[in-house]
Amino acid sequence: MASIGLAAAIEELRQELYQAQDLGAGQQFAFGVEEAELELLLELRNTGTGDGKLSFGVATVGVGGEHSTVRTHKLTLRLSVRDRAAGGSDAEISDSEPGSWDEE
Repeated sequence: MASIGLAAAIEELRQELYQAQDLGAGQQFAFGVEEAELELLLELRNTGTGDGKLSFGVATVGVGGEHSTVRTHKLTLRLSVRDRAAGGSDAEISDSEPGSWDEE
């Protein structure tokens, strides 16, 4: 299994942010990153089972085992939204009719 170190994970995040920045150039809504939280988790599991069976004086033994490695990555970004068409002020998204999306 390939492994990734902390420096490589941060560099990957940096490259993703650069790409997002390039793709957002010229768009009306701009997102600023206020805070980034990166959580790297590594979980190792090692389990084993065994059983035996005796029949007609002959021992039969069955052995089983399992080994697994689980890696999870969680990234949380807190974004601010600016409306470039409104001079960079906070974006205002509204509807003239009150109510929720669930109502018909």
